[in-house]
Parts: sequence; structure tokens; C-alpha cells
Amino acid sequence: MTSRAPHRALPPSARYASRGWRGRVALVIAGVSPLVGCYTTRPVMSAPEPGTTVMLDLNDRARVELADRIGPSAARIEGIVQSPNETGYMLRVSSVSYLNGQSNRWSGEALTVPGSLVASARIREFSRSRTVTIGVGIAAALITAFLKANFFGSSGPDRLPDPPTGGGT
Repeated sequence: MTSRAPHRALPPSARYASRGWRGRVALVIAGVSPLVGCYTTRPVMSAPEPGTTVMLDLNDRARVELADRIGPSAARIEGIVQSPNETGYMLRVSSVSYLNGQSNRWSGEALTVPGSLVASARIREFSRSRTVTIGVGIAAALITAFLKANFFGSSGPDRLPDPPTGGGT
């Protein structure tokens, strides 16, 4: 005589638990995607306009001369140009990166960096095309995840699978 276990319906909390993480991931991606913009950099050819974000790679002399103001071993300064200056860069500093890989966020402190202390200068610009490409990719991933996931449940009740049948005592 074989006995079959009765079918048990899953409680609602168990039915939707596996779907919950998908929704949370989708919300996080959707919430972060507008904040994720792609930027490009290009070399500075002439004095940048005020309001332009620049990244200045410092030379060895700059590390010595600016050490008391931005710390020793500074490799790069990023900031917003305040006014045009042919001999240097008048910035509101947003970050300083160091040779050891660390970086410090700054809150817009003013700093003038003479051009003779800059190994290379680049302008940081927002790239609309790259940002649109990332946005389309994220949207496609969200749509694919939504279509593959069964967010609305099935038409029948969720049940545990039948136990295997076989001769038993």
C-alpha cells in the first residue's frame, strides 16, 4: 500500500519571497540609473571657461610645493574653474587623488595651481550618447527581468510537487 502526502499550498510569504529580491534589485537599478552618467575627458587646449570641471595631473615639483595645502604625494586635483587665468588654474577643488591610490573629497575650497606644476590637464565633460546607451541597456535588462519573472503569479494555486511514487512498505 502506498501513501501519498497531501498537497500543501505554500503560504503567501513563501510564494512571494523569491520574487521580492527581483523587485528590490529593479528599484535600486531604476533609482540609480539617472545618477549614473558617463563622462569623457579631453586635453585642455586653451584656458577653460569658468564652471568647467578640470582634472590636473601634477608633476613632482607640485607635490613638493603644494604638500602643505593638499597633502604630500598628490597625483591629481579635480575641480571647477573659477576664473580664466593664463598662468594657472583657479579652482574650487572637489577631490584630490594621491599616488597611493587614495583620494579625498573636498567641498569646494579655493586653490590656485600654477601651470608650471601641471603635467597634464583634461576637461571632464558629460557624454549624452554614453549615458543614453547605458540607460537603454538598463531599461532592456529591467524589461527582460520583468518578462522572465512571474510577477503576477500563476493562474492556479502554488503547490508543492507530488512525492515520487513507487512501491514501498
